[in-house]
Amino acid sequence: MKVKENLTVPNLLSALRIVMIPFVLTAYLNGNYVLSIGLLVLSGLTDVADGFIARHYNQISDLGKILDPIADKLTQFAVLVCLSISHPNLIPVAAILAVKEILTLIGAMIFVHRGNETPYARWWGKMTTVVLYVTMGLVVLRDWIPAIPGEVTMVAVSLTIACLAFSFYNYLLVYLNGRKKPDQEHLADPPAEDLPAESSEK
Repeated sequence: MKVKENLTVPNLLSALRIVMIPFVLTAYLNGNYVLSIGLLVLSGLTDVADGFIARHYNQISDLGKILDPIADKLTQFAVLVCLSISHPNLIPVAAILAVKEILTLIGAMIFVHRGNETPYARWWGKMTTVVLYVTMGLVVLRDWIPAIPGEVTMVAVSLTIACLAFSFYNYLLVYLNGRKKPDQEHLADPPAEDLPAESSEK
């Protein structure tokens, strides 16, 4: 891979999200909820921005297809684990996310091995990311403003679990429908035998 092809604005934004992770966690653990919410919002905005820039300014790259979801999942999982310390109801979400991503990764590796292009993020994956960010933001917001009803976060957590399941199901369909490499598709077909041309003479 050429350096110039991968040194794009979307890839730099994805890298920025990874760098921001320890700052989000530190702010939350230190009780600075306003800063942690702000950093989460900023992280989510960079996620939206890198996808928009990549599509509309032709800056899609193979590295970006890998780096963007890695930045997303690292952020989501790290923040979820951190929040689960004081909010045990988020443990199932973190566990489901971990299982989903492991199985999705295995599926993506098989998908590419069969000769398909590196899979890119689909709308249902982005939708799940948005819902997950909103849920994490609500949890932190309720830590800051305890007057917010607990039912709000419960609904958000339930919606997040539903979105994770929906996203996993759709990615599974994509990977299962992946085609084999062209040279493998005909590997099992025996070579056609040369048949003598029929004579036109009777």
